[in-house]
Amino acid sequence: MKKILVPTDLSEISLKALDVAADLARHNGAEITLLQVKIFPSASLGTYYSMGVAVPFDTAWKGVLEDAQKELESVITNTKFLGLNIKAIVEESVENFESTLLKHKADLIVMGSTGATGIKEMFGGSHSESIVRHANCPVLVIKGEQQDYQFKKVLVATDMENTDFIKKAFKWLNMPEVEYHFVYVDTAMQQINYEQLKGEMKKVANKLKLKNYHFDIWDGANIEEGILDSAHKIKADLILMYTHGRTGLVHWFKGSIAEDIVNHSDIPVMTLS
Repeated sequence: MKKILVPTDLSEISLKALDVAADLARHNGAEITLLQVKIFPSASLGTYYSMGVAVPFDTAWKGVLEDAQKELESVITNTKFLGLNIKAIVEESVENFESTLLKHKADLIVMGSTGATGIKEMFGGSHSESIVRHANCPVLVIKGEQQDYQFKKVLVATDMENTDFIKKAFKWLNMPEVEYHFVYVDTAMQQINYEQLKGEMKKVANKLKLKNYHFDIWDGANIEEGILDSAHKIKADLILMYTHGRTGLVHWFKGSIAEDIVNHSDIPVMTLS
């Protein structure tokens, strides 16, 4: 891992994402790009025109960008980031936030999210949902109201069909003393051979050289419910899962379990495609 991208709007949750990214950067020797995207025209322009002074439009917009850059610079000068290579970038765009962010090549995206429900989710969902769907790199979405995020107990949601993402995730996390809980959700829609699944899980664990792990088969009305219920049951610090990155009609009709988890979980979620 060489580059971690942290999108921010300077909200509390996005600044917590920066703290988590800083920990990961220290463990992996990575650099961080702290990115704020200003969509033109921005509501911030109102600050200049509310002063009652005639300001040229271009001048006002330049002021918005300069103010944003100063704010980012003040964030990264905090002493808790000493020794880290953090670049603060303010980028202007006439596109949407997601497409602008994804133009930046990164090995990992760490972002904060409060999720999306109801009408907001129905008509487009949260920014994090779109990033999870389209990103070509792992995405770590910080959720919840914790002051300190320590990933000591990780729930790994698996269908036992795609396990390659697990090795990648362990490489990105690169944190010692992590307790892994593997969960397979049984929705009672198909016949489950429990002994066969346990045997497959043992092969995966041996391949990954895991000794400190647990494997549970969880009953759930649906996969999303099963993952979230099991995560709360074991008091997980992080949910780790695979995403197919569905788009277009396939996404519209089938949806994405990973995106639903990101929207509805109050526990941080890391997705890999």
